[in-house]
Amino acid sequence: MLALGFVCCVMLFVYWMYPIQKQKTAVDVSSHYAQSVRVNKETPLYEKTDGEYKETGRIFKGTVLQLDQRSAQNMKENYFRLQTDDCYILADHVVPEQTEENSVKKASVYLPFNENIVTKDRYILEDEAGNKLAEVSRKAAYPIYVKDEKRYGVQIGDTLVYIPKSAVAGTQHADNTSEPIAEQIPVFMYHYFYSRENGEVSKNGNWLEVNDFEAQLKYLKEHNYVTLRMQDVENFLDGRVQLPRNSVSITIDDGTASIYKYAYPLLKEYGYSATLFLIGDHLKDDKLPKSFQEMKQNGMELQSHSYGMHTGGCEGGHGGALRCVGHDEGVADTEKSFSILGGGNVYCYPYGDVTESALQIMKAAGVHMAFTTNYGKIEPGMDKLQLPRVRIFGDADIQQFIYSLES
Repeated sequence: MLALGFVCCVMLFVYWMYPIQKQKTAVDVSSHYAQSVRVNKETPLYEKTDGEYKETGRIFKGTVLQLDQRSAQNMKENYFRLQTDDCYILADHVVPEQTEENSVKKASVYLPFNENIVTKDRYILEDEAGNKLAEVSRKAAYPIYVKDEKRYGVQIGDTLVYIPKSAVAGTQHADNTSEPIAEQIPVFMYHYFYSRENGEVSKNGNWLEVNDFEAQLKYLKEHNYVTLRMQDVENFLDGRVQLPRNSVSITIDDGTASIYKYAYPLLKEYGYSATLFLIGDHLKDDKLPKSFQEMKQNGMELQSHSYGMHTGGCEGGHGGALRCVGHDEGVADTEKSFSILGGGNVYCYPYGDVTESALQIMKAAGVHMAFTTNYGKIEPGMDKLQLPRVRIFGDADIQQFIYSLES
């Protein structure tokens, strides 16, 4: 009978069986402890049997692990218990992982396909970037979470890892989930926020009162909606993953100070992420302000609204500069905007203007997805460089928001 996963749940990477090892004591390993640690050298994995530690696998250098809570650890032994079924690692083989205390720790939102892979007797586990995590020498079956061209994504614990198709013997039907899946998803478009309590007023229909924004987030939370990052959106459009029916994406254009002042605290409070489309030449000295650095560290995603194209001057459409800019200049502008952000591959058209020349600029600049101001929800198979969104107007009440969400 095939094993589904491993004996030690998350990190049992089996090469061969190792001899039993007696407990080794250390003076005090409490300084090594953190909830999240990184393996700093290839290290054995242990199971504890009758007070003795037996090696049952290996974990590669650089792997990040979650340890059990401090109260479950014996700080006088050179072992830490993992957040798994009684598995241990050497305390002096790990270092605390440097993460922000308030960083958003988002598990995969993907639903499994009703299909399992069956591995060959030996296979490789990889991370998303293709880095080798482990080599396993036992046959296993896993629910499929991601279908790539050359590999499958599977979930071990809360961790998404990948197995090359060359290491898969076959697939089989499995009743992994009956949860409703999304056929289309709203990508909400916001702009600016203000507070009546602070004496502020709306300047136009793009300004949303902060209490109205909170009411919308509250509705999403109370009805178990999840927010998506842009990689999730792209995977959905490509048909690589299944998402819950209650999935949304939140985008906020232009990168004004009102995001940090009003929207960001509420997004953190409700545990939601958003994608912020920033205009490069609106940033002082072409540098990312500390406020946006903080938001990025805490789960907000930064993508491009161009560097210097968010201005008028061209005929047709809404008159945006991208309509009449030369190809090379447009590509350079786009690439510069991503450079300032520290990377990215998602674009929001200034003024929503899309032309054939703009599409060619996006392709040449390596843009994966580009959003317009056209109204609509996204669904698999759409042109990823002409994606619609659902605009949220400042004068819309909660019933209008619900209608745009659920219709």
